Amino acid sequence: MTGILAFIVVFGVLVTVHELGHLIFAKRAGIYCPEFAIGMGPKIFSYKYKDTLYTIRLLPVGGYVRMSSADMEVNPLKPGMSIGIRLNQQNEITHVLLDDKHNFTNVEKVEVIENDFMKKMILVANRYSDNEVITYKLAETSYYVENSELERIPRRDERFETKGPFAKFMTLFAGPLFNFLLAAVLFIVLAYALGRPSTEPIIGEVQSESPAEISGLMSNDKIVKINDEAVKDWTDMTVLIQKHGEGGETLNLQVERDGINENIDLKPAVDRMETPDGNVHERLIIGVMPVRDKGTFAPILWGLEDTYDNGTKIFKLLVQMIGSIFNGTFSFDMLNGPVGIYKVTETVAAQGLIELTFLTAMLSVNLGIVNLLPIPALDGGRILFALYEMIFRKPVNRKVEINIQIIGVLFVILIMILVTWNDIKTFIIGG
Repeated sequence: MTGILAFIVVFGVLVTVHELGHLIFAKRAGIYCPEFAIGMGPKIFSYKYKDTLYTIRLLPVGGYVRMSSADMEVNPLKPGMSIGIRLNQQNEITHVLLDDKHNFTNVEKVEVIENDFMKKMILVANRYSDNEVITYKLAETSYYVENSELERIPRRDERFETKGPFAKFMTLFAGPLFNFLLAAVLFIVLAYALGRPSTEPIIGEVQSESPAEISGLMSNDKIVKINDEAVKDWTDMTVLIQKHGEGGETLNLQVERDGINENIDLKPAVDRMETPDGNVHERLIIGVMPVRDKGTFAPILWGLEDTYDNGTKIFKLLVQMIGSIFNGTFSFDMLNGPVGIYKVTETVAAQGLIELTFLTAMLSVNLGIVNLLPIPALDGGRILFALYEMIFRKPVNRKVEINIQIIGVLFVILIMILVTWNDIKTFIIGG
């Protein structure tokens, strides 16, 4: 149960922050956003605030902000259709009533002849009361009404494609940007809570019943040598432990304590860690933790550095993985789908809140980077179209862009199916 709850919280935070970035910048650009969704599939919760419907959906496989666009809007009005309309004092349409499930008065019944709510914002209709054909204009603010629910009809200047390339770029880039900001905040919180491990080979904490405690190592001891090899820093110490402790060998540590050097013998323990896919990794440990540096403002810098460093590592791994596609070494085991991420989250959640916070920060960086890949269905692919418009001062041909987007969506769906199936084989069937 803890694993399920942790997964829901982590998934919810990552997707909400990502989509919130898109929503905020879309609204700043004047783009109408009828829906903000967390998850996909059937709605399990919805709440309307102003003109945006906020929904939580059943399947934890992403989310979206539905932005007004000529390509995304479905025209509910067909020639010959009978509808009701309400007009303001200027005879402009304020409400288009698609059924009779409403409490409005002063409704005119008309038959649709033609409508253009995309560009001209007009409706040509036959008024039943006098059989006269009239061209109606839409009011500045107008709504569709169906099943007693109102959905605003977007004005032309509220559609995504009518905005300038920079507004498009920022709206698309804001999702990954917010993921990077979330990661930075979490890494800063961790830096304040834990401090930063010192690189000096000085013991900050000795773990209970560990080889270090049994042999008499103490906090503030400085490891000077291991088996007569000088220890320069903490990383050097861990490398020498693996090197000289292999095969169950006893280590000789030269330790500086209160200005006096002492020799201590100890035998490292084997630490076995099972990954969610069932593999076991072994390493030698002596049971010590480094001294942690803390400060008032330094943790802010450390958190930003951790965001950059981990982002760089993830990016390099991603480049290596893409390279493996071309050199024939690619395997779907390199990827985790929803099931794999759930198993990782479940394992980490059992270790504690600190570890779960670190995982959330890492996943947030990863989500930001992956979404910037130049794949048409992702933010990165759409950002390329905005950059093209900036450079050449004209948008990509709409038909070409739509066809590329369709190919991108199909590609992403295919990858998701294959990755999820690989997860099922690894974690469920194989388990």
